Amino acid sequence: MSQHLHGTSRLATATIDLLHHFERAFADSTLSVEEARQLRQRLAEHGQHGTDLHDLRHELFALARSRFNSFQDKAVVEWLEAASALLLPPAVPPARPTRAEVHFSPGTECVAAIQRFIGQAARQLDICVFTVADDRLTNALLSAHRRGVLVRLLTDNDKLLDRGSDVHQLFEAGIPVRTDRTDYHMHHKFAIADKRTILTGSYNWTRSAAEHNLENLLITDEHATVQPFVREFERLWPQMSVFTG
Repeated sequence: MSQHLHGTSRLATATIDLLHHFERAFADSTLSVEEARQLRQRLAEHGQHGTDLHDLRHELFALARSRFNSFQDKAVVEWLEAASALLLPPAVPPARPTRAEVHFSPGTECVAAIQRFIGQAARQLDICVFTVADDRLTNALLSAHRRGVLVRLLTDNDKLLDRGSDVHQLFEAGIPVRTDRTDYHMHHKFAIADKRTILTGSYNWTRSAAEHNLENLLITDEHATVQPFVREFERLWPQMSVFTG
């Protein structure tokens, strides 16, 4: 192994292998067309990017500096390394893995998933549902409110009158509530946690949905899915009537 690889324990195995190939091409200080083709192919095979590519470039410039003895020559190579870095696109961080889960009713699966969703919110919960009439979910919202999570509720004005509706209870606990102003229904069923995770589906927040209905529920933190729901809630909130009890 050459002197340039002794300090490169941070490099991945594939990157070290590539560096060996560059060193062999550097033996006569000439990069032929065929050598360039082979190196380009190996780079493509290894899929070099991000910090790996940055480290490999640094090692190549170190290889070039080793051929010079004068301070001025080495300074020129260092300048070239710094200048060439400006011509590269910025490193793209690896995509954050997304989470998605799906649940179905009847049964307690959806209730438990919503309880976990509410319990995991750290700062904000925006709830936009047709109705809230399941004490288990009401209690989860009240617990979130008590621990300092900002909870906002959008719901249907007609469903406020239903037997078993818990909207008044949530309002009296200090949770801001707004309702639609029309003869039609605010029929959304979604919730947003910390503007990063969405819960949506056909599932109504009622006992009958858990015990009898065929319903579905999706929870995901995929950014492209979450953000349209965030925008929709922010659009609806100022349009809805402030509930005053």
